[in-house]
Amino acid sequence: MNEMTMPHANTNSSSACDFQSDCLPESNPSLISTKRKKLLIITSSGGGGLIQAANAKEQEALVNDPNLLIIRRDLLRDWMGKWVGESSTNLWNRAQLKGDVAAQKFFAWAQLAIAEYIFWPNVFFHALSTFFKEDIDEIIDTQCLGTSAILAALRIFNRSRKKQVKVQKVLVDLPTKKATHFFHPIKKLSKKNRSLLQLIAIPPLLDEGQTAEEFWQEHCRLSEKEVHCGDVYVRQGFKKLQGKTRPSLAMSFKLKVKSGEELFLMKRTFERGPIRAQSRENEVEFKVGASDRMYTLLLGSNPANQSTFNYVKNLIPLAKHSKQAVYLFVFCADHKPGDESLFRKIAELVESCKEYPEQLSIIPFSFQSDEEIAPLFFRSDATCTRSGGQTAMELMCVSTGEIWIHSEAKKSQGKELTQEDLLKGIPGWESESAVYLQKKWRAKITTPETFNSLFLDSVQANG
Repeated sequence: MNEMTMPHANTNSSSACDFQSDCLPESNPSLISTKRKKLLIITSSGGGGLIQAANAKEQEALVNDPNLLIIRRDLLRDWMGKWVGESSTNLWNRAQLKGDVAAQKFFAWAQLAIAEYIFWPNVFFHALSTFFKEDIDEIIDTQCLGTSAILAALRIFNRSRKKQVKVQKVLVDLPTKKATHFFHPIKKLSKKNRSLLQLIAIPPLLDEGQTAEEFWQEHCRLSEKEVHCGDVYVRQGFKKLQGKTRPSLAMSFKLKVKSGEELFLMKRTFERGPIRAQSRENEVEFKVGASDRMYTLLLGSNPANQSTFNYVKNLIPLAKHSKQAVYLFVFCADHKPGDESLFRKIAELVESCKEYPEQLSIIPFSFQSDEEIAPLFFRSDATCTRSGGQTAMELMCVSTGEIWIHSEAKKSQGKELTQEDLLKGIPGWESESAVYLQKKWRAKITTPETFNSLFLDSVQANG
C-alpha cells in the first residue's frame, strides 16, 4: 500500500480489519472499476445472413448494455484454419453467384453428413480455448455448425469457472420443416448439452393441424416452452422503421460509393432516367416522389449475376407501360476498379440500350449498411429478393409493398412453371422459407422469365 494512505501512528480507534474495510478498493464502491461483461458472438462467413444476424444481435446487445465487451469469432475463418475456412466460404459464394441450386443443395447435405463430424475436434478445442482466454459471460451463436462441440466445451468451462453460461442459438433461417441444417444438430444433442442451449426463433410454419409444441418436439426435441419465440431479429436500421406507415410525401435515400469509378458507373446508369440525385464524394442522395414507382432487386449477399442481369434486361422495355416514373435499385455486390463486375455489366447494359424508356431510372449499388438498405425495403412498391432467413425477416419488419421471391427455375418449351417447379429452383430450406412468406405475407415466387406480369400488374394498378 502507498505510504501516503497509511493512518497516523497516534490514531487510536481503528483496528487493522476496520482500516482495510474502510480503505481497500474492493470494499469502497467509489474505487471499484465495474467489470465489463463479455459477450462472445459466434458466426460464420458461410452465408451473408449469418453475419447480418450476428450484427443485429450485437447492435441489440449494445443497446441493452453499452458497456458490454463484444468478442466475435468466425467459425470457418477463425477456427477451421485459412485453407478449410476460405475454401468452404468461396465454394458456397461461387454457387450463389452462379445461381447453382444443385451445388447449394449439395453443400447443405455435406454440412450435415460430413462437416459436422470432421469439424468437431477443431471447433471443440478452439471454443474451449476462447472461453477460457476471454472468460466469457454470454454466448450468442448465429451459425449452424459444431453445436455439440461448442456445448461440450462450454460444460467444461462452466464447471471449471463455476459459471452458468448458456449458448443463445439464433435460428437465422425461418423455422420450417426444411431448416434441417439448424435442427438436426440440435435434435442429436445429449440431455446435458441441450440444457445449455437456448434456441431463439420466430413462430414456426406449421402443417395443417400441427401445434407449435409438436413442431419443436419433432424437429429439435425441445418443448415449446424451451424455445424463445418472439419478434424478428434484425439490425437497428430496420428496427427504426418497424411498424411505421409509408409517408405520403417524397423520400430521400442515400447510397454509399467506394471509389471514383463506382460513382462514375452509377451516375452513367441512373442519369439516363428522370430520378433526382445529388452526388458527393462518397455518397449519392436520391429523391423519390410519393407517386413514383420504386423497386428493389437484391438477390442475396452474393447475388446470382445472370439472374440479376436478366431481371434488369427484361424490365427495361416493360417500364414504358408505366405512367409514373419507375426507379429500380439493383444490388450488384462490390465493384473493384477495372473489374468486369456485375456493377459494370448493368451500367453497360443501360448505356447500350437504344430504346430506353424516358420514365425509367436504374440505380446499381454495392454493399451498404442497414441504415441504407432499410429505407429501400420500406419504400419499395415491390422487392425482389431471395428467401434467405435474414432478408425475409428484414422484409417482414419494414416492407410496405409486395414481396417477390426469386427462383432459378427455367421454363420448358411450351410449359408454364408450376408452384412445384418454382420451389425446385430455390435451394433447400429457402424453398420452404418461400412458402412461409407466401402463407404469412402473401409473397409471390418469380423468375426473370415470369416476372413480367407481376411488374405490369404493379405499375398498371397504380395508374
